[in-house]
Amino acid sequence: MPLQKRNSNFELLRILTMFCVVANHSCAFQFSTPGFLGQFYSMYYAFGLAGLNSFFMMSGYFMGNRPSISKMKIISIFVQVLYCQLLSLLVFIIFKLTGLYSHEGTTTLQLFGIAVRFYVVPLTSDIYWYITAYVILLALIPVINPFIQKLNAKGFIILILIAGILWYGFSFVFHYRYAHIQRAVFFYLLGAYIRLHADTKSLRRFIIAIVMFAVCYAISVQAFYLFQNEDARRELCLKLVHKDISQSYYVDMLLHFLSYVVFSPLCSILIFEIFRNFTFSSSIINTISATTFSIYLLHCQPLFNSSFHSLKLPNAKIEDGTAKCLALSLAFWLLTFAVCSAVDLIRLKVLKNQINAFTENTVSWIKRKFYLSQNEA
Repeated sequence: MPLQKRNSNFELLRILTMFCVVANHSCAFQFSTPGFLGQFYSMYYAFGLAGLNSFFMMSGYFMGNRPSISKMKIISIFVQVLYCQLLSLLVFIIFKLTGLYSHEGTTTLQLFGIAVRFYVVPLTSDIYWYITAYVILLALIPVINPFIQKLNAKGFIILILIAGILWYGFSFVFHYRYAHIQRAVFFYLLGAYIRLHADTKSLRRFIIAIVMFAVCYAISVQAFYLFQNEDARRELCLKLVHKDISQSYYVDMLLHFLSYVVFSPLCSILIFEIFRNFTFSSSIINTISATTFSIYLLHCQPLFNSSFHSLKLPNAKIEDGTAKCLALSLAFWLLTFAVCSAVDLIRLKVLKNQINAFTENTVSWIKRKFYLSQNEA
């Protein structure tokens, strides 16, 4: 899709979400960090998770009314993954040959594991769980869309409830490997429902969504923080019931349920509604957003990530104090986001035509070699 035709409201949501994902993957503190840093971690973790869910909702919103999708869309994902993998390998080789790579503790066995998981089976090994789920979702769309397009609003809601029960009840609770795929289907259906049965915009809906999101987001942050932070959970239990029941199975399950099943999905829906009703156009936002997919790929790639860390940038340390740790962390997250975005802009601005031509020629060659033409059939 041409950049000028992108919806900048949704593109801004992509940017904010990806920034939270980058922060979550490269952070010096966690849920268990005492004080403000632990709370801050919960804030962007909750927003990032809600944003990732809303990505699937965007897919449902924009593709739920189509009969099918272009095969080139799936192929383009494979090509982009390949581009980022090869680029990461090139950066690693350059850093290694020039002596900039300082992670000498990386063993040959570890490098072999990286080679297999990230270069042989990058999409099916679940290392990029979002992309694995997204590609499978795209493959299911020709089956899903004809069915949902025949449903009325009531039948669609029943289908969403069933999908939600299957996602949480059979996958998330029991930790089945396909939980992310079912999550993708659930939120895809939510987005498709809005497009097909509730696609109205108004200032009133926008304001209500903001107010409700503020409340749900605040509760979601605290629920995640308490679920992951044993000390905070114990302190709350002592205040409420004057007993240490923080390790109770029922307390744990309640917080788990509130975090992942109630308030995080609600935040996903509400944040989607906010940005759906907040329409604007910005070529800068659109351009940056076009690189978010590669930002995700690159900053998760061990060879690229470890090479980037070899530059010996100032490290954020909790013992340096909250203010300094937070400032260095924010600077590092922004730098990581900017570097990965700039790298992908090279693909978009310089190599895109060559990559597209190579992809089309490869697909044509595969069709000629392995598929029968209509005349031959």
